[in-house]
Amino acid sequence: MKEVRERLAEALKKAVDRLPAELREGFSGQVAVVPSAKKEFGDFTSNLALKLARKNHPASEVAGFLKQALLEEHLDFLDRVEEKSGFLNFFLKKQTRAELIRTILTSPETFGSCSLGAGKKVLLEFVSANPTGPLTIAHGRQAAFGEALARILTFAGYQVTREYYHNDAGRQIRLLGQSLKARYEQLHGKDTPVPEDGYHGHYLIDLARKIKSVPEDQPDFFEKFAVEEISRSIREDLARFGVTFDSYISEQTFHQQGEVQATLRDLEKAGCLYQAEGATWFRSTSFGDDKDRVLVKGDGSLTYLAPDIAYHRYKIVRGYDLIIDILGPDHHGYVPRLKAAVAALGFPQEKIHIIIVQLTTLFRGQEKLRMSTRAGEFISLRQLMDEVGPDAAKFFFIFRRAESHLDFDLKLAKTQSLENPVYYLQYAHVRLLHLQQFAAQQGFSQQECLQADLSLLQEKEEESLIKQLGDFPGVIERISQTLEVHQLAEYLLALARFFHSWYQHHRVVNQQRALTLARLALVQALQVVFARAMQLLNISVPDRM
Repeated sequence: MKEVRERLAEALKKAVDRLPAELREGFSGQVAVVPSAKKEFGDFTSNLALKLARKNHPASEVAGFLKQALLEEHLDFLDRVEEKSGFLNFFLKKQTRAELIRTILTSPETFGSCSLGAGKKVLLEFVSANPTGPLTIAHGRQAAFGEALARILTFAGYQVTREYYHNDAGRQIRLLGQSLKARYEQLHGKDTPVPEDGYHGHYLIDLARKIKSVPEDQPDFFEKFAVEEISRSIREDLARFGVTFDSYISEQTFHQQGEVQATLRDLEKAGCLYQAEGATWFRSTSFGDDKDRVLVKGDGSLTYLAPDIAYHRYKIVRGYDLIIDILGPDHHGYVPRLKAAVAALGFPQEKIHIIIVQLTTLFRGQEKLRMSTRAGEFISLRQLMDEVGPDAAKFFFIFRRAESHLDFDLKLAKTQSLENPVYYLQYAHVRLLHLQQFAAQQGFSQQECLQADLSLLQEKEEESLIKQLGDFPGVIERISQTLEVHQLAEYLLALARFFHSWYQHHRVVNQQRALTLARLALVQALQVVFARAMQLLNISVPDRM
C-alpha cells in the first residue's frame, strides 16, 4: 500500500500542473495521502484541494479539477475517486488490495517500515528514576512507553539512543544515606530514627541487612552502598521488563567534571543570567517561561534545575536532531523551564519533545489500592510483574494515551480469557500459527500460498482484514510524527477483532483448494504483521498457550 500511496501522491502533483496559475502558486510541492479513517471514505484520502482552495475557487471546485485529472491518468490500481467536503477519497480495486498480501509475504522483515527518520539521530531519555528506591508502577509505565517508542522510531528509520539519567547527587542522596545508616544502626540495637523527610520504606531494612561492616575511612559509605545496590536492582527489573539502555549518565559526573559551572558560564555569556536577592537567576521568561528561575541560591548551593540544564547542554553538543524526554507528572512544571533552557543554549525548541506520562491507579476488581510513596507504601514494578507478568503490565501501560490517567485492573490483567486484551492478542497469534501448522499437515505449502489467486478473497470480513493490514505502514508513520504509542496497541486489537470475526464466519482450510490457498496466504500475512506489531510494543510473541 505504501507504493500505492506514493503513486497517488505523484499523480496528484501532476494534476496540480493542470490547475489555474493562481492555484498553482500556493502549492508547496508536498502532497499528503493518508489512510482513510472510515470505510465509507475509501482506502486513502487527501486534503490537497482544501489547501489549494481560494476565495473564488472553493475546495469542492479544486477537488473536481484534481479528480478529473486523475481519471484521465487511468491509474490501474484505482477503482474510483470521490469528493467529499473538499477531500478526495480514493477507492482501490479489490485486486490491488489483495496484492498487498503478496507484498507482505515477500518482504516480511520490512513491511510497515519507512524512511521517515532517514537516519536522523534521536536521543530518547526515559525512566531516569532516582536511585533512592525500587522502581514504582509509575516508572514502569514510563519504561513501557519509552521502549515501545524507541522500537517504533527505529522501525521508521531513526537512529535512536536510549538513555538513562542517574540523579545520584544532591540532597536526596544525602537523605538516602542517612536513612540507610539509621536502619543499619537499628538492626544493631541503636535507637536511631530515620530522618523525617528521609526514606521510610522497608526496602532499606533489607538493604541494611546486606552490610557486613562499615569502613571508618568512608564517611559517604552509606550513600554509595545504597546507590550502587538500588541501581543494580533497578537494572535487573528493567531487564526483566525487556528494557535496556544504550547509555547511562551520572549527575555526579557533571559536578565532578565542572560541566555545571561551564553551563552557567555559557548562560552568563549569552546574557541569560542576572543577580537578585543574593541568588543567580536564569532569565527564562525571555524564552517563554512564566517566570524567571533561580539556579544558584544565596548560600551558593545549586537548585535542581542547574544540573538538569547542564545535562541538556550535554545532549545538545552530541549532535542529536531530536531530543525526547519522557517524564513523570511531577515534572509538569518543568516543561517550560527545560524548553527555555535549551533555547537559551541555542537549540531550537521545536526539536525537543517533552512527554508527560500520567499516574496509574491500581485496582483489584472494584477495589482501589491505596499507596503512599512518601511512607514507603507502594507496589513496586517488581511486585507488579510477579503478579500479572511483564507482558500484561507493558500492554496495559501502553494501551492508553501517555498523557491520560490510567486505571490498571490487576484482576483483569491476570485473567486467562479473551476479556484480557493481552491474552486476546497472544491467543490470536497462536491461532494463526496453529492454522498454518494444520494446513501443512493437510499438504499445503507456504510456496503454494505465494502463488495463490488472491482475487478469491471476496468476503466482507476478508476485505476488512486486508484494509486493516494495509493501514499498518500508516500507523507507524503517524506514531513517528505524533509519538503516540497507544495507536499501535489500538490498531493491533482492532486487527485481532477482525481476524477473530473472520475465523468464526469462514473456514480457512476447506474443500476448495484454490480458496484455501488464498486464505492461508492471508493467514500468513496476518501472522507477519501481528508478530511485528507485538515486537514493536515489546510484547512477547508466543507459539503456544
